[in-house]
Amino acid sequence: MKFLKFLKSKSFLISLSIALFISVLLVVGVVKFLQSYTNQDQKIEVPNLRALSLDEVKIVLEDLQLTYQVLETGSYNPKVPKEAVLEQQPEAGQIVKEKRKIYVTINPNGYANAPIPPFYGRTKKEIKQLIINSGFEIGVYEEIEDIGTVVRGLKFKGEELKEGAMIPKMSVIDIVIGNGQLK
Repeated sequence: MKFLKFLKSKSFLISLSIALFISVLLVVGVVKFLQSYTNQDQKIEVPNLRALSLDEVKIVLEDLQLTYQVLETGSYNPKVPKEAVLEQQPEAGQIVKEKRKIYVTINPNGYANAPIPPFYGRTKKEIKQLIINSGFEIGVYEEIEDIGTVVRGLKFKGEELKEGAMIPKMSVIDIVIGNGQLK
């Protein structure tokens, strides 16, 4: 009975009103603070950085108050200038806030080197598939007098190649192959 009487008392109702008022003020204050602290009203569209040099990327992003970090060097793409942006994250057109870091992958200076696979004694069909699978391109077939019709050598820019030699991928390799005739 006393408890119900206390709940109806003027002092309890005043205290409850003050507590509710302070709670509402506190919640509104925290929400406003978080909106300003986290820049909720700020929207910056990420520009397209593909094919730009790192110097150009720096200028573009500084104007927008964004930063960048180079993640890695990607696989060489001959359609994109050397040391230019191949990929970016977040993608162009996405909305971010100021001081956001844009991660970029750059195009290396050229194709990576790859080893020459074992080739001596392979057939024409075998060497063709082996060269293509190793990341190289086939040039001309140079026939030499030989009793067998198998590979007797490989050349890159006129120079003889040895098994395991490292040359850039997508290089054109000429094949020296026997003609199956011995005079």
